[in-house]
Amino acid sequence: MKRLNRRQFVIAAGAALLAAAATPAQAEKFTVAVVPDTQNYADVTLPQPRGVQTFIQQMQYLVDQREEKNLAFVSFVGDIVQNGDGQFRQKVEGADGEQFRYWDTRGEWDNANRAISILSRSSIPFGMVPGNHDYDSAVWWGGPGSPGVATPRRGGRTWDYYFGPQSRHFAGKSWYGGSLKAGLNSYQFFTAAGKRFLHISFEMAPPQAVLDWAQLVIDANPGLPVIMTTHEWIYPASVADKVKRSEWYRKAFAGSDHLGPDEIWDRFVRKNPEIFLILSGHHSTPAKDGVSQGENLRIDKNDAGYPVYQVLTDYQSNTVGPDGKAGSANGGAGWLRFIEFDTDKRKMHFYTYSPLLNRYAGRDGHLPFGTPAHLSDFELEFPPQLLK
Repeated sequence: MKRLNRRQFVIAAGAALLAAAATPAQAEKFTVAVVPDTQNYADVTLPQPRGVQTFIQQMQYLVDQREEKNLAFVSFVGDIVQNGDGQFRQKVEGADGEQFRYWDTRGEWDNANRAISILSRSSIPFGMVPGNHDYDSAVWWGGPGSPGVATPRRGGRTWDYYFGPQSRHFAGKSWYGGSLKAGLNSYQFFTAAGKRFLHISFEMAPPQAVLDWAQLVIDANPGLPVIMTTHEWIYPASVADKVKRSEWYRKAFAGSDHLGPDEIWDRFVRKNPEIFLILSGHHSTPAKDGVSQGENLRIDKNDAGYPVYQVLTDYQSNTVGPDGKAGSANGGAGWLRFIEFDTDKRKMHFYTYSPLLNRYAGRDGHLPFGTPAHLSDFELEFPPQLLK
């Protein structure tokens, strides 16, 4: 073995240090998965068990792909169920007189619970947020003769029972940091590529008190890059000037102290340089021949001058199933969003896949949402929040 003199050793050591500095300490790829609105899979008024089987297939796919994708975290963007209040009536179409069918939608929570239990039995960290359909007052009346939509949205007793901090999904999990308001808001941690991340799950249109709580969480974990998920944030690309933040919350929380996305940005997001990614659902367009648009991307700079990526993922109205026909799948058709973090290239690759259809959106000319390919499959540079 050749021995190095002191000068040679110093040069060799310096070269090794430079090489190490040029490459992340643990260069690897890891993935964060996004589960869009699942309400139509759980909905008892839609074809079952077809819907819940798709939901189950999604969760099993995530578990099965954990090693292949190096899956570090899963975020649900809300509207887990369709009818959150537990019971409602629906007029029977074509029936003579006032004939109604009565639904007990506890079955919807059971459907969702059954599917999500597959994920929670694994060791994959995940976070959940409620959508407007998940509140206790979120009865979704429909059809002729219905008494109207209950507003404002309020109450989280059912959410707390099924998906609160003491539920079997989160109780005792080391990665579950804590919660506020019966689990309507919570935070989680995950570690990937040697870096620890903070994820905050916000209720829909969180009020100021929730933002104050979240600020305490961020302050208690200085330096961690932050992902936040909330149900409502931006409109689909085909609506409202393409990248406008949503104002639908005014309808859902009329007369309450809930805040909209623009207010949340100004009061909270822009002031916290650690936040680099906001995930949301809620908004899609009415389906035409089973195809609906529910994607968008907005990028704004915070007060530190760092970019904040804001991504809409909502496929709830897409009903084209494996046979290629509209209406052959419950709304959503199994589509999932994945974000692959490549610490070597310093890129975030967003892509969209359905285990039900075994298809990728935005690839090989496949545009199942009627939107440009770059909204289904695209890359973004690592923001400075990930390079610290």
